Amino acid sequence: MGALDTAVRSGRALYAGISSYSPERTLEAAAILADLGTPLLIHQPSYSMLNRWTENGEPNLFEALERVGAGSIAFSPLAQGLLTDKYLHGVPEDSRAAAGTSLSEDHLSQDNLDRVRGLNGIAENRGQSLAQLAIAWVLREQTKGTPVTSALIGASSVRQLEDSLTAARQLDFTEEELRAIDEFAVESDINLWAAALKA
Repeated sequence: MGALDTAVRSGRALYAGISSYSPERTLEAAAILADLGTPLLIHQPSYSMLNRWTENGEPNLFEALERVGAGSIAFSPLAQGLLTDKYLHGVPEDSRAAAGTSLSEDHLSQDNLDRVRGLNGIAENRGQSLAQLAIAWVLREQTKGTPVTSALIGASSVRQLEDSLTAARQLDFTEEELRAIDEFAVESDINLWAAALKA
């Protein structure tokens, strides 16, 4: 935290942010930074419909951020591409899973693929792509704690970028839709950054 404080005070950074901290470590980091005079402004957690660790605990991460007045920018809202139409019908040869980079075939278990297909059905009923649903869901109003401030997406084509940006046009969910999503949007053992939470 001292390094973050120094970076802000020296003008090398505009504000202090952290990534992949547990709720408890987030509260500790915010307290240290507050004592140093540099507030914690942002936390960057991995978060998606299949990676919901941020919602667990008392307080959960979003509640901890609300306590300290910090926002969150969720990364990997598309679960390394799993929450797109790419894997609905198998593993494409040019995919991350086929290459074994950042998404392994272990993540493409039958249970996970069934969840993805179920979520895709909900997306279709909303007139959205699966990726748009996944981004909109991450940006929805949280029931406990501060909502996600922004979502960090990666796009390898203009088409993907345009598809992702369209998600911002439809961020509202009915209670029925959220209940239906919760049937499929469960922790799926795909948090590649889980070890950082234990550090």
